[in-house]
Parts: sequence; C-alpha cells; structure tokens
Amino acid sequence: MAEPAGPAEQQGLALLASKLAPPEPAHATVLRRRLLDLLTREVQRSPLTLISGPAGSGKTVLASSWRQSQGAGRPIAWVALDEYDDDPATFWSYVVEALARGGVRLTEVAALIPGKPPAASLIPRLVADIAACPRPIVLVLDDGDHITDRSIAAGLDLLLQRAGSRLRLVVCTRADPLLPLHRYRLAGTLSEIRSDQLSFTPEETRTLLAAMGVSVTAEVARDLCAEAEGWAVGLRLAAAPLKQGVPPERLVTSLAHDDGSVAQYLFAEVLEGQAASVRRVLLRTSVTPELWPALVDQLTGRRNTRRVLAGLARANAFVEESPGSPGGFRVHPLFREMLQAQLAYEHPGELAGLHRTCAAWYAAAGRTQGAVGHAVAAEDWGFATRLLIDDLLVPRLLAHGTDTAMRGLQSLPPGLRGAEAAVIRVVAALAGGDHPAPSDLAVSMGAQDDGNRLPLRISATLACLAAGAGTDSAGTDGAGTDGASTAFLTRLDAAAALVAELPDHQQRARNEAMAVLSHLRSLAVLGTNAPTRQLLPVLRAAAAAAHTAGARRLRCRAVGNLALLEALEGHLTRAARLALEAEALAAEEGADESALDPAAATALAWVHLRRYALVEAREWLGRARARERAAHPDAIGHGALQAVLQGQHFRLRHEYELAEQVLRPHLEGPPLPRWVAEQVVTEVVRLAMARGHVEDGLVMLRDRGRDEPWSRRLQASVSLAAGTSAIDVPLGEQPGGSAAEMVESTVVRACQLLERGLVTAAAEELAVALERARPELLRWPFVDTPPQARRLLRTHPRLQAPGAWLNPSSGAQPVGAGERAAAPAASEVVQELSERELEVLRHLAEMLSTAEIAATMFVSVNTVRTHIRSILRKLAVSRRNQAVRKAREHGLL
Repeated sequence: MAEPAGPAEQQGLALLASKLAPPEPAHATVLRRRLLDLLTREVQRSPLTLISGPAGSGKTVLASSWRQSQGAGRPIAWVALDEYDDDPATFWSYVVEALARGGVRLTEVAALIPGKPPAASLIPRLVADIAACPRPIVLVLDDGDHITDRSIAAGLDLLLQRAGSRLRLVVCTRADPLLPLHRYRLAGTLSEIRSDQLSFTPEETRTLLAAMGVSVTAEVARDLCAEAEGWAVGLRLAAAPLKQGVPPERLVTSLAHDDGSVAQYLFAEVLEGQAASVRRVLLRTSVTPELWPALVDQLTGRRNTRRVLAGLARANAFVEESPGSPGGFRVHPLFREMLQAQLAYEHPGELAGLHRTCAAWYAAAGRTQGAVGHAVAAEDWGFATRLLIDDLLVPRLLAHGTDTAMRGLQSLPPGLRGAEAAVIRVVAALAGGDHPAPSDLAVSMGAQDDGNRLPLRISATLACLAAGAGTDSAGTDGAGTDGASTAFLTRLDAAAALVAELPDHQQRARNEAMAVLSHLRSLAVLGTNAPTRQLLPVLRAAAAAAHTAGARRLRCRAVGNLALLEALEGHLTRAARLALEAEALAAEEGADESALDPAAATALAWVHLRRYALVEAREWLGRARARERAAHPDAIGHGALQAVLQGQHFRLRHEYELAEQVLRPHLEGPPLPRWVAEQVVTEVVRLAMARGHVEDGLVMLRDRGRDEPWSRRLQASVSLAAGTSAIDVPLGEQPGGSAAEMVESTVVRACQLLERGLVTAAAEELAVALERARPELLRWPFVDTPPQARRLLRTHPRLQAPGAWLNPSSGAQPVGAGERAAAPAASEVVQELSERELEVLRHLAEMLSTAEIAATMFVSVNTVRTHIRSILRKLAVSRRNQAVRKAREHGLL
C-alpha cells in the first residue's frame, strides 16, 4: 500500500493540477458560438493557431470554452504558463505531463531537471509518441507570452515541423511569441484570432450583461460596446455600477472613471509592469488621441519613439496602429482615460505645456480642429481664437450650423480681448439664437479695417452682416429690390468682393461664405416690397450657392422659401416638389420637428388648399404653425400666411369671427413685405365680402391696395358683390403674369360677363380658366367665386367635361405628377462632362440665369456661355431645358 503523500508532495500535485487544466469559467460566461466555430475551423486548418489580444480580451475564456465544447472524444492537452515557467526543463516537464494526460502514450523520457537543458532526444521522442496516437492531439498553451527563452521557442518550432498533422498547437498570448510566425504565414500553416475578432458585438454585450443580472436596451448595449470597443473585462466591470443604479447614459461616457474598477484593472495589468521609460511615453502622450511619431517625440523629449509604440502594439498593450493612417498609432480610449487621470495625479503641472505642444504640432500639420481642441485644453484662448479665424470657422459655422470646434469654446472667457475673440463671441451668440453683445459687435465692425489679415476681415464682415440681417435689411419704400436697405445690399456686394479675394486652395471657404451672403441677400429682399417675380431669382441663386457649398441647412431654407413663393404664384406642382425637397434636406439634418423652418410646411398647406384637399391642407397647416411657434429667425411672413390659410378654413365653415381673430394681428401689426401683405389684405377683403360688409372691403382696398392687377381684380370682385358697375379687369394676358393671376383674372372676367347676362361668353371665359388651371389642379379660384359662377360650372354643357377635374374625388392628377410623358428618343451622351460643366449644369437645373451662374461661380458671363455651349454639344441637345432633362435621364443630376 502506497504511503500517503506528504505536504510538499500534495502542494506539488495541486500546483500541477492547476497548470494542466483550464481555469474554472468566470461567473456568467457567455458562449460565443461565432468564436467557437471559428476556432474549430482554424484548428482543423492549421498546425498553429494564435489567439492574441490584450489583457482581459477573453483569450483564455475562448480556449477553455472551446475545450469543453469538444467533448471527451477529442484529446486536448492544456498548459497554463506563468513567469516561473520560462525555463526549458520546467516548461517541457509540464508539456510532457499534459500530453500524457491528453492521451499520448509516452515512451521513456529523459529526466528533466530545472536549470539544465533537456536532452537532445526529447523533441524526436515526443514527435514519435505523438505520431503513434490514433488521433491528432491539440496542445493549448495559455499565457504563452511568459515564454521568452529562445530555446523553448526553437523546440516548439521543431515539434510543430516534425509532428505534422498529428499535433495542433493553440497559443493564447498578449504578445506575439518568438516562433517564426513570418515563415508560418508564408507556408499557410498559421491561423490568427486577434483583438478585432475577440471584441464583443453589441448583441453579445447585451447577452453578457443579462447573464450578469443587468437588463439593458439594445441602444445602451450598443453604446457601452462602442465605449469599451468590445473589451470583455471592461464590459464585465460595467455590470457592477449598473446594478448599483448608475444611469447607463453616464456610464457610456465615463466607464473608466466611474467606480475605479476599470482604471484599477488597466493600471495593474498593463501600466504597472511597463518600464519607466515606456510608462513616461504612455503618460505624456495620453493628452492626444492620435500618436504620430513626430508628435510623440516632441511630447516625450526623445527620439525614435516609434519603436516604443510599435513594441506596445505588438505586445497588445492597448496600443495599436491607426487603421487607414500609416505610421500613426492610437490608444484604447479606456486605457487613455486612465493614463490621463494618472498623468493629472502624478504631473499636474505638465498638462498645459503638453497641450500647447500638441496645439502647435496640429496647427503646423494643417489640422486646425485638433489644434483648437488642445489650445482650449491649455486655456490658450488667444491661440485658439486666432486658429479658428484663420481656418475660416465663421463662414463654416454660419453655413452649416454648430461646428465641433466651436463646442470647446463655450467657456471662452467673456472678458477676453482681441478682435478674434469678439468675432467668435458674436457668431457663437448667433448660433445659440441670442443677441450678440454690443461691445463685441463694435469690435467686430472695427476688425473689418483693411489693415487686418484677410480671414479676420471676412469673418468680421460675415459676423456683422449676419447679426444685422434681421434689422438692417428691412425696407418699405416699395422700389422693387431697392426696397431693402440700400446700405445693407451695398455691404453684401462689398463682402462678396472681399470673399472673391480668397485664394483657390480655399475654394471651400469661398463657397461657404458665398452661400451665407446669398442667404442674407434672400432674407433682405424677402423683407421688402419687391414683387414676387423679382424675389424668385434671388432665392434660386441662394439655393444654388448653398448646394455648391454643401450647406444643407441654408439650402433647406432657400428651397422652402422658394416653394412658398412658387405656391403663391400658382405653380403648385413645382412648389410641392420643392417643399418635399426641403423636408428631405431637413430630415438629413436630423432636426426635431419643432425646430424646422415652417416655409415648406406652409407651402404644402397652401398647395393642398388651392387643390381643395382640405384634410391634407389642415395637416400641413398644423405642422407649419407648430414650427412657427419656435420663432425661427428666418421665418419672414410665414406666420401671416398661416393666418391667411387658417382664415380661409374658417371662412369655408362660415366661422367669420374666428377668421377675423387670426387675421387682425397681422393686419394691425408691423408693416408686412409686399408679397405677404397682398395675401393678408386679399383675405381680409374676401372675409368682409362673405360677411356682407362690402363697403368695408372697398375701404380696405383704398387704404392698403395699390393700382396693381391683384388689387384691381379684388376691386372688381367687391363691385360685383355690391351690385355696382363692375371695374374693368384685364383678361390675364399680361406678360409675366403668374398662373394664379391669369386664372383669377379670367374667372373675374367671366363673372363680369355673367353679371351682364352674357352667359355663353362667360362660359367660354370659364372654359379658358379651367384649361389654364387644369395642369396644376388649381381649384381654389373656382371654389372661392360668386355662387352664380359656381352654378354655371355645374350646369352649363360647355363646362361639364372641361370641369370634371374640379371634383376632388375625380382622381385627376396634376400634369407631370405621375409618369413623365415619353420623351422623344435622344442620342446618347457624346462625351463625359467636366467637373466645371457639371457645376454649370446643376445651376441650370436650379433655373439660374447666365448672369446668376457667373456670380455664383465667380467667373465671367462669357465663360458660363462657353460652358453651356459645350454642355449642349456633349449632350447632343439644342436647348437648356433639354440638357437638364437629358442629364436627369442619364443620372448626371
């Protein structure tokens, strides 16, 4: 009977058992089937499989889970290594014992004595014994990075070569082992499972947290996974604060700072074991998310730190090469957070200097946004504001909205002196919907002086113009576009000339500045007494300039206002298309419904009411009013037009008091632009007619109307309602008259003829009006007309067929709303268009004139004409509209 083992022997057996068996699975281990299947495939395919990743990435869990999933039929030997096993005799003694326990029948093996090299016959003997096994055996070496002895690596290499297909080696390691991996890769005998594959997916993150007793939404799981970059230990450690009630929203933005467990793990497992020189590199470079060798050299005060970074990357020390940026490196964000906290604790006085070094380096590299961020972190406000001005942030911010570089300047000291700071504060106030401080405006006005550098002059000019757009551009003298403040328009022209001085390499900034100026010009003329036909080209130019600059926000507003004006003109199909385009642009911007510009919704409400689609009109009117309550600063006249639409709905239901209530504030309030005032006065007069207050309507027209076609038509309608001698009204053939004007004039003329008893002539006039209104389904002039005219439309044989579409349930569609009419066959594009020709083509599609295109592109009119001739030749067409249509057919627009 064998004697019981003594304490030392029992301790040795316990140690051996722990070395030759995988660790017990952690609490709530999640079996990731994709990785188990991947490891199965790789082990079958290659003699050597490397599972390489940083600490806590799940290497051991994967290998042990895979071992359990293989069942008892597959021989798998396991060796867990540590720093005491970096001795050939010790290492091979564990391998021999593991192989024996895995089913390899070993013949006599020479004794292995720690500190002495194994016998030369060891590897050949192991190869022979492995070859004699009935099935291939898998040997798993866990924590293989502890092996640094080259003789051990040479022995493993020899064993792999000689054993052939009978041995499969799986190495779990943080750093690449000393094995000749390059040779295995060339031979195709190496499989690798690395950090990107070990990283948890959002779905796996949610499953892991659920297994640990924490239920989170798919969105929280996705955000946590992104914050931890799929790092297994980080996600496990996140479960504890979540169980304690920490809001997930806070955790996903400060996982490394929450309860210290993540930082403690990273400090103990990654940072503490590094050499002092490496630790210095990591701490001092934690101030920047990107590690470029030249920048790192400056931060650390030493040369050739690339070798240190590359070594850390090879060791999976949470440093990796930047994808898509050759030569650069990046640090895992959680590790970087821990390093920053450690740097602030150990060397708080160095932070500002390190950030200044980064700011200077990024500025020299032309990466202004990064430079600004570091300048702000260093509280070097003068440098930060100068960078932003020279990078032409102001036109970018005014064109596109909030800029990421601007967010760091929310804490810009209010007392900071200097023109750059004043201009930045003005733009920041405008971006936030506030009024700039008068002192900042005064300094900004002075910064436009010729003695200053060009970027500052342009930025100051744009800031002051944008600040004055709501006040300086108002004008009421009724002299067309000259009704806008002459001084304001002159300043816009001077600003355009200044922007044109920007060099060619700043074309983007030039386009953005011109988009802003075009937008301000459109606001200026919209607030004047210019007729609608003079406003439309300005809005088209603003939309085109915003498109060229890629400024969706400004284009959305220009297109929305353009849609509204087209709707007022009676071009309903065009208005609806433009309004839906503006809605799509707003959706791309991701703005909330209440923050959207009300112009597009108002235009669609106008279109649907003119087509007598009352349900849709009320729906869009409700959306427009909800947006109007947000008090958008660019919403010129939209509230008044919404009141007109609301009043018309009330008038249809004979709710005259309610109609008057919504209209009165706009009639008695500040003067409205002409294009808005016409609609308000018209509806007030029609409301008076509906209530039988004809004399009140005539008084209103004498007070508010001018001797213009819309006023004469309305006076004629009032006269008809009063039974007096009708005022003569033109037949609507005047050049330049809009679709709505022409139809309304013809309907009024028909009513006059009907009043005189000329029924046949009246029917002919109504037939003409129906023909003109049919392409747009413009029903409103026939609905909002005297009862005798409506009766004639229903009863006269001449009008039965032409007027069938007036019934909203007829199923009639606007011309061009469905399938396009088949175009005549056209020849294919002869030649490919140049970038400049494509730009001209886009402007042609926006219906810009040659002069407007020249102004938008900063070229001469003759140059534009040359481009247009080339476009027509290449597309094999003779007219501009044909070129646009063919370009759309071929996907060029």
